[in-house]
Amino acid sequence: MKKSLLCVVLLLPGFLLLSKATIKFKATAVDFGEIDSGKVVEVNFEFENSGDTLLKIKNVVPSCGCTTSILDKKEYLPGEKGTIPAKFNTTGYSGKVIKSINVLTDDPGNADVLLRITGNVMLREYPQAEIKPDKISFGNVKVGKSQSRKITLLNSGSLDLKIIEISCAPEISVVLHAKTVSPRKAVDLEIIFTPFDPGLFNTLAKIRTNDSRIPYVFVRIDAEVK
Repeated sequence: MKKSLLCVVLLLPGFLLLSKATIKFKATAVDFGEIDSGKVVEVNFEFENSGDTLLKIKNVVPSCGCTTSILDKKEYLPGEKGTIPAKFNTTGYSGKVIKSINVLTDDPGNADVLLRITGNVMLREYPQAEIKPDKISFGNVKVGKSQSRKITLLNSGSLDLKIIEISCAPEISVVLHAKTVSPRKAVDLEIIFTPFDPGLFNTLAKIRTNDSRIPYVFVRIDAEVK
């Protein structure tokens, strides 16, 4: 009798060591195919606790703010099934996208499971910025004497083009006649150059717009200052 009791006591720690929670996903990657930009993709990652103790999901961490995941519950009994829901906002995206979610659990073999959401985002309507000309040469200019040239910002897209920011050298100033350009319309910008020092002058004026595909257009400016 004592020997039998001793065997049970000796076997019990080994049994406890073998007991564990095990998270098993039906698939760790979901491809949503093609979708128009601006829509929200909703996917579900199905899983099961195939272990023999309670499974605890500690946290779910999306790779960026455009992807969210909120759990209904965090504990699953042996054999119980569940889902990791995820939403991906496609606004501002185009082309092939890959987003990820890290699922942190108390499964010693899968403490950090990486889930992936992939697909193609189709950008069918968008603003499109074009600048003409994209190079200005002021030629020979005297120090302190201002000169100006006009350039044209064209919106060849299907949505309003908005000028967000213009960055340029101190010698350059840009006069806007409008900050929004309607589809298939254009607006003139005046480039004013006032040189400070003699010598060769070469710089870029950078115009940032809401064209998500090409957010910056550049104008190269040069002169010979005397």
